[in-house]
Amino acid sequence: MMKKIAILLVSAALLPLVSCEKDTHTSPPTPTNVPVTGVELDITEMGLEVGQTAVLTATVLPEDATDKTVAWSSSAPETVSVDEDGNVQGLAVGDAVITVTTADGGKTAECIVTVPHTINGHEYVDLGLSVKWATCNVGAENPWDYGDYFAWGETEPKSIYGPDNSVTNEMEDISDISGDPEYDAARANWGGTWRLPTEEEITEIMDNCTWEWTTEEEVSGYKVTGPNGNSVFFPAAGYMFGSTLDVPGLYGYYWGSTPGPRKRARALSFSYDSYNLSYLGRFYGQSVRPVAD
Repeated sequence: MMKKIAILLVSAALLPLVSCEKDTHTSPPTPTNVPVTGVELDITEMGLEVGQTAVLTATVLPEDATDKTVAWSSSAPETVSVDEDGNVQGLAVGDAVITVTTADGGKTAECIVTVPHTINGHEYVDLGLSVKWATCNVGAENPWDYGDYFAWGETEPKSIYGPDNSVTNEMEDISDISGDPEYDAARANWGGTWRLPTEEEITEIMDNCTWEWTTEEEVSGYKVTGPNGNSVFFPAAGYMFGSTLDVPGLYGYYWGSTPGPRKRARALSFSYDSYNLSYLGRFYGQSVRPVAD
């Protein structure tokens, strides 16, 4: 009997141990792919000068999207270029659409980039003449705005215009001031190659362009169309005498750079039925429309 008990004990010792604890081991979670639902750009419209650069920033949605890879392209790479990091550069005058596209789902966003005809930040129109004419008066933001008024040979507007406070009224030996920053309001305020038009350049725009009395944004003035079909607008901004703005909406007076006799200077002047090259008193406050070579 004792031998049987011993054999049973030995047999039990040879059996594998079995744990009574519950198995808590679990498999690693399966990664979840978060698809892209869209993409946005921080800027949707911009203007660049030739040679000027800017940076576009793309935001891929949602914030926790798995693949945020994007690609950049330009509809007119010869006009506006863009690199893989969204760096944009104006190369030539014209328009282009910059598009960012997500690798996941092909979602897109666009920015319209305009590279206008500009010199030192100010737009011009090529009328097919010997010089380029600015689209706005000095001090104006739009072609139909009057802008600032200047006495001839002065570079800052003032509150009162008259012979007693005219800088150049008594200067008999002053020569043509076109491009001289001391006396030319266009060059002093806009820099670059901007300047007052000469007598010859005023004559050229009168003789070689079509002049049509019209309104823009309810402002009266002349639409001047060059031989190549391009046009600019000259608002009838009137003139300043003393502290009063006279005849706005009826007449326009624009300084030229050429001095005249008896305390006068050349100017383009017009009304609804005529336009001409005039000699006007230097102390009057008049508009300045710059030109550039």
